[in-house]
Amino acid sequence: MKPAGSFFDGWTGAGNLLVSFSRETIIGFFLIGIVSSLVDIGLLIFLTGYCGIWYLYSAALSYCCGVLVSYILNKYFTFHDRKRNYFSQFTMFVVISFSCLLVNLCIIWLAVEIFSLNYIAAKIIATVCSFFWNYYGQSRITFRTGINQETNSRR
Repeated sequence: MKPAGSFFDGWTGAGNLLVSFSRETIIGFFLIGIVSSLVDIGLLIFLTGYCGIWYLYSAALSYCCGVLVSYILNKYFTFHDRKRNYFSQFTMFVVISFSCLLVNLCIIWLAVEIFSLNYIAAKIIATVCSFFWNYYGQSRITFRTGINQETNSRR
């Protein structure tokens, strides 16, 4: 038994964080992230390159479409969540995704305006940067009960 106030007390939270990144769900989340990112980046290229819409407006609109694809696929395939509380769950998904959108837009703007990168390269960098926050938020907040039900049913 370890004494109270020992060195290992601070590591409990870190251990819980690592457990939350379970291999099965993070791989599914990553693969679905690729699909939703392809939708997102494809629409960004179309809206900016072919329709002439300013890259930040295009990035916001294309991101929203990617979020919709991501929600539907993650709900059923990554987190195996069959509950029908769509409105409250989708609202939470959007709130977390909105925080990722803000990070995305800031990174894109900085990369394009300050570092003179192409908007597509900036979008790819922004997507990679926000992946882990998005996974953590969606798995621990939005689909938390879906994971718990899945884990409990396996025991």
